[in-house]
Formats: sequence, structure tokens, C-alpha cells
Amino acid sequence: MSLLKLKTKEAKKLPDNCHDSDDNVISHTNTSNSNYTNGNDKSENSEEPDEFPTLTLRMLNFCREFTIFCLVMMVYAAFSKDPPKISKSPAAYRFFAENSIVTDWYRGHISKAIESARNSDVAFVMFYAPWDADSQNARHEFEVAAEFLQDRVKFVAVNCWQPQGECRTQYNKVYKWPVLIAYLPHGRGIQYNGPLRAPHMIEFLNKVCQPIRHLGKESVRDFQDAYVKVELNASPGSRDFAVLYTAALKYLEKDPQYRIAFYVSPAKVSKPSMRLFLWNETLVFPIGDKPWLPDEILQWIIKHTHQVTSWVLPSGTKSMVLSNTIQNGASLILFTPRNPLHINIDYYNLLQEIAQEYFLCEDDTITNMLTVHLKLRRAANTLIHKQLQTMCNINSKISTQKVLSNLKTVWTNASYCSQAKCKDCDTLTENTVRKMCANMKTEQCLELYPRVNKDSGCKSKSKFLDDVEYLKSSSEPEFGDYRSSDNLKSTYLKDKCKLFLAAQKVHPALFAKSISPQRNISLAGLSCKTNKTLVFLAMDSLLHYKFAEKLGIDLSKQPDRSAAVILNDKLESHFVLQQSINRESLKEFILNYTESQLNRSFDSMSTLSAPPEQAENKSKVFVKELNTDTFLSTVLRNDKSVIVFYYSKQCSFCNGVSYVYLTVAKKMSLVKNLVFTRINGEINVLPWEYTMGSYPTILFFPTRRKSESRVFPSGIPISVSNLINFLLANLEPNLKLQAIWSVCIQTKLAHRQAHCYSRLLGETLNLIETTLREWRKSEKLERQIILRRLKSLRQLHLLFAHTPKNHSDVLNSLNRFNSNLQYTGNYLVSQNNGMHDEL
Repeated sequence: MSLLKLKTKEAKKLPDNCHDSDDNVISHTNTSNSNYTNGNDKSENSEEPDEFPTLTLRMLNFCREFTIFCLVMMVYAAFSKDPPKISKSPAAYRFFAENSIVTDWYRGHISKAIESARNSDVAFVMFYAPWDADSQNARHEFEVAAEFLQDRVKFVAVNCWQPQGECRTQYNKVYKWPVLIAYLPHGRGIQYNGPLRAPHMIEFLNKVCQPIRHLGKESVRDFQDAYVKVELNASPGSRDFAVLYTAALKYLEKDPQYRIAFYVSPAKVSKPSMRLFLWNETLVFPIGDKPWLPDEILQWIIKHTHQVTSWVLPSGTKSMVLSNTIQNGASLILFTPRNPLHINIDYYNLLQEIAQEYFLCEDDTITNMLTVHLKLRRAANTLIHKQLQTMCNINSKISTQKVLSNLKTVWTNASYCSQAKCKDCDTLTENTVRKMCANMKTEQCLELYPRVNKDSGCKSKSKFLDDVEYLKSSSEPEFGDYRSSDNLKSTYLKDKCKLFLAAQKVHPALFAKSISPQRNISLAGLSCKTNKTLVFLAMDSLLHYKFAEKLGIDLSKQPDRSAAVILNDKLESHFVLQQSINRESLKEFILNYTESQLNRSFDSMSTLSAPPEQAENKSKVFVKELNTDTFLSTVLRNDKSVIVFYYSKQCSFCNGVSYVYLTVAKKMSLVKNLVFTRINGEINVLPWEYTMGSYPTILFFPTRRKSESRVFPSGIPISVSNLINFLLANLEPNLKLQAIWSVCIQTKLAHRQAHCYSRLLGETLNLIETTLREWRKSEKLERQIILRRLKSLRQLHLLFAHTPKNHSDVLNSLNRFNSNLQYTGNYLVSQNNGMHDEL
């Protein structure tokens, strides 16, 4: 406004003829308009026209022209600017081979992939990213599982990372690859959350194909931890059965350990009844209070399930699974191979047997009954394994011969003896199966071929299909009925042998050795008698052997790759069972821990393999690496001053401090009695007084005064100068002189080296003064010894003043001074001991 007023005043001072023609026209127009508006009245404004309207119009014109100019430039820039250069997405390529069993939708067509999967009974879909390491590692395992289950499950893979692909567009917020989902013809998919290994995938898919087992008149013989028994109407179209089936499928997604098995007992009932059988009690589902829905069933089962033993399955990434389990107190962890294709793991059953005895605080009769039951079950599992091994080995040898040609897996039964060409069924069966049963027992032959027995070659009816109406097959009667009960039984046994042989290839079944007990050890109700309650856990030694290595256990050298350890996280201690694992050794191990008779183990991952020895011709190493075995023997040496640097690979500051520590170690490398060491405090188990709570930490152990160790102050930054001053302040006088001289020799700059030598001479003079003071106060015999020290100090002072770089002379004088000082120390110690004896 001030600028506008200034221009207005200047415009009033100008004469009328200074205005251009346009301004005169505008002012004349304005004047005439004002006269017309006011009528006959004439004012002074009509004689002197105002200049404000003229300046305003100029500004408006300028703004209008500037706006038009900006619009023109913007339009020009818009038309002249090149389109953004965006690189094209790489072409899609196959993740699986073209001839692979897995159908690979590598362009990301997810809708077609899921449609193809829904057309099969069971499909297993792998959503992957080609660049992901886990996807690349899981590719081979996925193909192995596909080769094993290709007759029952369809395997599909979809590239969900292809730019502008359908899968990438729909699912662009996936944070972990691969994602594996099993699809059925109806319902939602079931996500697989187990390890990315073929045996675990096969176990999961077998349970997807058969989530519920039929429970007949016989009782449940094989279960791991708990099982659910449901009695309901299982007729076709039953809603109750559909709800239970959905709940069983969802449970496979919730619990990757598959601890609970679902059994159904068909019955003509109006309402279903469900019971949860645990190790010490049986719970009934409140069907009147809760609706019969899959989510309600799952919530009730998970809430009420409690176990005395359980498998721990760390995910391989950052998780709280293991931490939440072992931080509740002391835990007994059993490392043993867990083959998911085997029905029972004997070492885990042994742990379950001991844990149930440990936690059962009731009558001894109940304890004895449970113990006997578990022992009998383990013995039965051993016999079943031996029978399968014998039967499947024989079956694998005769599999190349055609017993039943063109055998297929079909699901309609028909009579084998009603075939058109089987007029003499007994003779045909005898001739066909005689060779097959030549090396088999009668029971095994009956189990494989139930129509054959020792009396007749063929039965009119199978013992497995009594009171069943046989249906004749209309498909190719001249080649035999492939839907007969015998063929289905034979197919079932072959599939069972196929699974057993595959399990043996993954890892053979292991059984704990039973030995005669030397003493009768009972753990009945021990958890109720002590405050050292244990948590019983098991970990797969095939997958999680790294956890055992952290505790100093090399599973490759253990019998059956099995080991037992008691870990107390609060006390930061662990105890390892040194004997072979059996019932008696585990019981004794638990009892000794309860009575505090076990020695703490100091083994860790660093003690598994000894560090390689340094060759003599290699460059000198200034820092020695310590571990659990060598720590105490190194730092407690009375003739050495030891500096220990505690570090951890998880510590980001330790890398910078390591350079400072190595620099100081190199500068003081000429001091023979000063040892620089370091130790990984994370993987090495040390006594509690030598365990550090933070990293990095530097600890100094002086000579002959190990109890007076010093820690580098935490409030001072760890630099070269600060660390040197810390060591010089704590070193003994003779080592202090050697350390200063070593630092002076290693100094490169001339002015710093001169300053270092002057400090060295000052330290020598102070030491001479201190020694003279001792000489004056000492007795006659001691004065002779101290006089030798003074001569050595005088010689050192002269060498430091004139020829400090003469290494040989300086080292000889330092050794002479150290020997005199050591002799004085021994003399004083002997004198004190003599006075102590006299007193």
C-alpha cells in the first residue's frame, strides 16, 4: 500500500500533458460518467481526475497477461513432456520343470488354478514367489510329496509375484512365502502351517484325506496325546456329521502338531455327543449350552486340552513359541528324531510314560495301572513295527509279479468268487498264491490274502465282509472284479506298506532299549512333593538340532540321535544326561535334579569343535579366542595379566569396539606377560561370576591378584586412548613400563612418539623414587635386593633416554628387572609365611 500511495502522489505532481492518450480517454470517460451520475451538481473531482482507477486497471491487465502466459507455458510443457519411462516387467518363466507332476501356473492365473484344483477330490496348492529362498527350498520337497501322493492328491503351484498377474493383483499383501493350502471340492481351503519338508506335507495331506476315523467295537489303540470320540447320526446328508467334519479340518490348520485325533461312532441318535479323552480325565461337550458349530467345537477342545508332554515346533523365524514354553520354570527337553510318517515315536512314548507317573498325585493303584498300560502299548507298538517290517519287505520283493493284474483303487465291493472264468476258484487261488505265501507265515498270508487258509484255497465269503450283500461288477468281468473286498484289502495293505517303506527311508524307527533296573526308582506324584516342577517337552532332532548345539550337545554323536537335558532359564543353567536314554536313566536323572545332586553343565556350541591351531609360519595373532573349556585356565594364570573382551554376534557396537581392542592389542604386543583375549558371551556358558549382562564388556585380571579384577567403566567411551589409560592404571609397575615402551615403539608420528618417550622417562623416574623410598625403610638384607632393582631401573632409564629403539637391550633389561622384582616378591612372601608360622 505504501508503494501504491507513493506512485499516486507522484502521479498528482505530473502535468496533464504527461498522460498518454489512453489515460486521457479513460479519465474523460470516468469524468463524464460521474457527471451523468451526479446530475447538474459539479464538484472539484470533475476538474482534477483521480489516478487510482488508472493504476488499478494497469495492474489488472498485467495480472491477466501473466495468467495467460502461465497457462500457455503449462500447456506447452504438458504437450512437450515425454511419457515416464517404466521398465517392462520380466517375462514369466516356469518355476517347476515342464515334465513335473506339479501343474505350474507360472503366469499367475489364480482363478484357473483354483478351478482346476476344485475339480479334483483333494488338491494341494503352493503360492510362491520365484525369488524367495523358502519357495526355492520348498520346491523339491513339494515335488517329492507330489510323487508320493499323485494318485490321491492333485498338486498345483501358482506364481503370486508375477507383475500385473492375476494372483499378484488380488493378493498383494502377503508377507511370507510360500503359502500352501489344501482345497477340497467344497468349503474353504485348509492352510498348511508345518515345516516345509515332504514327510510333514504327506502327513498333513493324509489327515486332510481322512480327518475323521471310524470307531467300531474295538477300542482306540494308537493315539499320541488325546483324542475326541463323537457319537452321532452319520447317515448321508447328516448336518451333525458335516459340522464335525468341518471342525476336524479346521483343527489341522490350528494345530500343526496334530495332537488330537477325531473318532466317530455312528449311531441312530437325535443329538450328537462328544467326549474329549485326556491322559487323566474325560470331558463331555455341553451340547445343551453350546451350539453344534465348528468354531464352538474347536474353541472348547483347545480350551480344555492339557498335556503332560508336548512337541515343540519352532517356526524357524522370530517367534515366542519356545520362549513362552521354557520360561515357566525348569524344562526337561528330549531331543529325538520325529518321523511324521511313523504312527508312534517310542522315545516320545517313553517320555509320556514317565511324565504321567511324575504328575499323577493320586492313589498308587491308578499310577500302576497307567504305567502298565503305557508299557503294554509300547511293547505292542514294537511288535506291530516288526510285523510290518517283515510283511512289507516280503511284499516289496513280490511286487514285481502280477498277483492281481490291472489292480485299481475303486470303492464298490463285489465278490471275487463270482467271476465268470473262476469256475474252480479254490484251484486258481492256490496256484496263484502258493508261490507268494511260500516264505510267509499263515497269519501274514491271511492278512494279505484273506481268502487263503491252511484248509481251503478260497472261501465263499471273506471274514472281513460278513453279512454284506455282494454286488457284481459290470466292468470287464473276464479280467476279474477290481472292486472286490479282497482287492480293496490288498490295495489298503499295499498303501500301508508303501507308507511304511517311505517312512523307513526318511528315518528308521527307533526304540529305547530296556534294561533290568538296578534299583526301583519311583516318580509317582513327585511333582506334588517338590517345588522344582518340570515341564516335559520334546524337539525333533532332525530339524531342530541347532538348539541342542547351543547347549553343547552334538546329536550326531549321540545314540539314536537322542539326548535329554534339563534347562532352567531363570537360573541360566542346564544339565545334560550323560548316559544313554532309557526308562531307568531318565527316572534317575529327574530324581537327582529334584534332590539337587546334578552338576551344572558348562558345555556350549563353542565346545563342540576345538578351534584350529595356528601354524608357526603364519602371522602373529594378538587376540586369543576363548571358549567355555579354556576360559578359567587362561584368566586365572598367576603369571599373566589377562584382558577379556566379551562380545556377541547380535551386538551391533561390538564390531566397532573390536577394531579398537585389536589396535590396543597390537600396540602392546611386545608385553609378553599381558594376554589379550576375547570370548563370545552368547554361546559360551560360564560360571555366574564371570557372566556379563551386556555387550561389549572389557574385563581386566591382574597378575597374582585375580580377585581384584576390574571392568572398563561403562560411562566412558571405548576408544584407543581411553583403553590404553585404563590398562596402564591397573597394570603393575614393571608391566606398566613395558606397556608404555611398546606403545611408544608402535607410534608412527614423531611428535607423539617424543611425548610418549618423555612420559616413559617420567614413569621410570617415579618408579626409581618409589624404590628409593622402600630402600630407606627396608632392612639390610632387603636393601641388597632393592639395590639390584635400582640398578636395573637406572639401566632402563638410560636406554629409554638414548637408545629406546634398541629392542634387544631394552628387552634384556626388562627381563632382568622382572626377575629381580619376582625374587623380591617371593622373598617377601616367604618372610611373611615364616612370621605366620612362628605366631
